Amino acid sequence: MKFIKIFLLLLISARAACAQNSPVIVSSINPIYQIVLAITGDKNNSILIINPNISEHDYQLRKSDVAAVSKADLIFYVDANLEKNFAKLVKEKKSYQLSQVSGIKLLQRRSDPKKLDLHLWMNPENGVKIAEFITQKICEIDAVNCQKYQQNFVRFKKEAANSEKIIADKLSKIKNQNYVFYYDAYQYFEDYFALRPLKIIAQDHDRELSVKDAREFDELAKKSQIKCLFGDVFDEKNSAKKLAQNYKIKFVTLDLIGREGGYFELFGKMSDAIGGCLE
Repeated sequence: MKFIKIFLLLLISARAACAQNSPVIVSSINPIYQIVLAITGDKNNSILIINPNISEHDYQLRKSDVAAVSKADLIFYVDANLEKNFAKLVKEKKSYQLSQVSGIKLLQRRSDPKKLDLHLWMNPENGVKIAEFITQKICEIDAVNCQKYQQNFVRFKKEAANSEKIIADKLSKIKNQNYVFYYDAYQYFEDYFALRPLKIIAQDHDRELSVKDAREFDELAKKSQIKCLFGDVFDEKNSAKKLAQNYKIKFVTLDLIGREGGYFELFGKMSDAIGGCLE
């Protein structure tokens, strides 16, 4: 019995030592955080900065964020033009802007081709590229556990392939295209899964509809039978939901950031929401 107790104490101590030696990784937004978790499997040393219930556009720096960044071994974020306030914290060599990862597919904003659409995690293949890059960077500072990270990446790739097939099959069954997106944040998802909305109503997430936007939507609604209006959770607080109610169109929220579940659940729930409204 005494031997067993000693053995258990040694095992616990060894696990604690491993946890302490694991790299501390900071992620700006939830999709990136979920990819990091998929690779490391380590919640204790993975830190998410921007709460999923707060838009990355509205995020304000806190003292705890400064402390988290200061002790991080690695920092990952999408782009300084997306997480603008967060990017002010991360000028060290240990931080990586994922929009610059080799092989990432980047799309220009439809409203301004001179600017990039930075919702790049909405393309599953970009997610795999990001996961591969994160795996590489973690292995560089934690060679002892590199094999585990690489095995987790292989699993991530397999899950990506399975999820993409399920979602593509589901969305291919959509027969009518009488739907609109309120905010232009889903271009990568649309592009990857060949979705063709009638219209993108608003180009900017943080403003109300202009008179021009409202007039164009009114004309479209009169000549087309719009079945669904899709918007983000934050769009429930602006003109989107009211617009849908005024025209007797079903308003459906799409979770752009993945508030619950892992990275691929984000896509699964989005396809369920779109398919459920349109089938």
